[in-house]
Amino acid sequence: MSPIELEQVLERLGKPYAPVAAEDRVVDRYEGVVPDLLLDVWRTVGFSGFADGLLWLCNPEEWQPAVDEWISGVTLPFHDDWIPFTRTAFGGMSLWGKRTGQSLTIEPRNGFIVPIDQPEMMSSELNIDVQILVGLDPDTEMLDEDGDDGKPMLRRLHKRLGGLDSSTMYGCVPIPALGGSFTPRGMQVVNAVDHVRFLSTVMQRQVMNWKF
Repeated sequence: MSPIELEQVLERLGKPYAPVAAEDRVVDRYEGVVPDLLLDVWRTVGFSGFADGLLWLCNPEEWQPAVDEWISGVTLPFHDDWIPFTRTAFGGMSLWGKRTGQSLTIEPRNGFIVPIDQPEMMSSELNIDVQILVGLDPDTEMLDEDGDDGKPMLRRLHKRLGGLDSSTMYGCVPIPALGGSFTPRGMQVVNAVDHVRFLSTVMQRQVMNWKF
């Protein structure tokens, strides 16, 4: 039995937004790759969104190409087999490494790749499951992003563009580097995987070795 109960994770996540069930074959494929607690979350709530679509559980089969393209050819301080764990309404991805846990984040809008090597967090089943619990926290203040005007974007984008589903995100069109703006007027609802993959080809990818 997991040190962290499934009910604790589900309570933190809250009510699913635009629920999407996880196919058994997908969940079964990742046994032994991700913690059992995450498998149980997938079986229960699938690859749904939370917090009005601000946070989404990733279907790893759909999102793996985007992950691979973002980390291909970059020099990271440590290596692992990373799979997509969560993503935000703006395309920010959190990745799970088989050996290193929740150890890599990617911010496609800025081109940032952020490795976080915390070996102590893989030292026990409890620490591993705590990463799942913390990583599946749809904290609006943490995940919502401020626009170029300094104001949070999510509610304004909902009002202007409507909500998201598991295949979509809010993306700058055109991207700021080509004259676009990170404002409600500068955003569109776009295919999430396709847009994140596109950004990997046009953004300068930067490994940010920040210390936490």
